Amino acid sequence: MTGVSKPKNKFLMLLKNDLLASARVISLFYIALVLLLAVFGVCVVLQRTDILSPALLSKVSNVHNATIAITLIVSFLLIFVTFFFVIYDFFKSLFGPQGYLSFTLPVSSNQLLGSKVIVYGGWLVLSYIVFMFTGGFLLNYTADVVIGQEKISFVQNLMGLLGDFPSMTQLIAYAVYVTVLFFVIILSFVSIIYFAITLAHVRQLQKHSLLASIPIFIATAAVFTGIAFKMSDVVNFVMIFNDDYTLSFGLLEKGYSITSQYAGMKITPIFAFIILDVGMFFLTSYIMHKKVNLK
Repeated sequence: MTGVSKPKNKFLMLLKNDLLASARVISLFYIALVLLLAVFGVCVVLQRTDILSPALLSKVSNVHNATIAITLIVSFLLIFVTFFFVIYDFFKSLFGPQGYLSFTLPVSSNQLLGSKVIVYGGWLVLSYIVFMFTGGFLLNYTADVVIGQEKISFVQNLMGLLGDFPSMTQLIAYAVYVTVLFFVIILSFVSIIYFAITLAHVRQLQKHSLLASIPIFIATAAVFTGIAFKMSDVVNFVMIFNDDYTLSFGLLEKGYSITSQYAGMKITPIFAFIILDVGMFFLTSYIMHKKVNLK
């Protein structure tokens, strides 16, 4: 049987290789999380049985509480471990010993950079989701089982008597907003780091690329962050989470503010960071294609 074989998509192959290379280390943290959650589940089951002696039950309870704390720490550190490999793999595979091989692949600079952004951006998103899900689940469990709803209700009522505080649902919404903003800023810092490393490998800076990348990063991050947050002075788009679980959107005019009983959230910086990230991507890709000088 003869015929013409269908050409393989080089970009998909690049994505596959980057994914496999990154998974070798990052996946170990997910395995650790699964094992910790398994221990947590076993402890919960044992605590609900009547077969354990008081002494053994006390030890299981200690392991149970320690597992909750360690799981939260590991899920949080997972974000920063992923962040480290975002930088390390980018430098190693494009400007390290593998650089010549990477730049001779039959793919464009947009695809080289896009593969890193997609793979490690995906890992960052996944680590964020895992942290939010794990943290939310364990904190809810702790609130219901360890603290108890009666104590939580007492604290909520006390806060209401002391002053005009936002409701618990509004505080939760604001916490989610801050987390999203924090995650967007992390992605922006990744794009700035990619830009700084790439720009530091042009011919004029190549001999001192490592040292040059530091002031480039600091200067770019300062300008980048300043523009993103200053945009709120031009267009202050806000979101308010109401007590009835509805969202209100609108432009906040200069000179006006939101009362303390509402959790006002500025949306403009998030959109500004995303727009700047897109511009930074194409600028970095252009430098990789036209200006980078490999050692």
